[in-house]
Amino acid sequence: MTTTNNIARLWFSLPRPIRFIATGGYNTAASYVIFAVILFLLGKERYQAALFISYILSSFNSYLAQKFLVFRTKGGYVKEYLKAMSVWLCGYLINALLLYLLTERLSVNIYFAQLISLALVTIMTYFLFKHYSFRRAER
Repeated sequence: MTTTNNIARLWFSLPRPIRFIATGGYNTAASYVIFAVILFLLGKERYQAALFISYILSSFNSYLAQKFLVFRTKGGYVKEYLKAMSVWLCGYLINALLLYLLTERLSVNIYFAQLISLALVTIMTYFLFKHYSFRRAER
């Protein structure tokens, strides 16, 4: 058996929430780095634009990782992607609201505020993905 097969067997032997946390951690880190770079380029006063752009750029990578590494659903690419996009839209709106409240109302540093927002939105996203976007029978 190849090393790749051993890694895949080990990965898929992990409980789904652990796979989601690991995959989501990677996706969240990538999204945060994209946000931070765009925020640096645009300036802190344009944090909402940076948030929007980071969501757009990271959504497709996140969809593929969730489909193949966490929920393991077959087919249904367009339908699942559209459902996932609706989850991300909810996540984006909640994230934007939290970012506004934390930075504008509570004067929290923008980078720290985004870490807090991402943590809360990630938890919500797991349950929406599990019960809505990738609800079909799994392999």
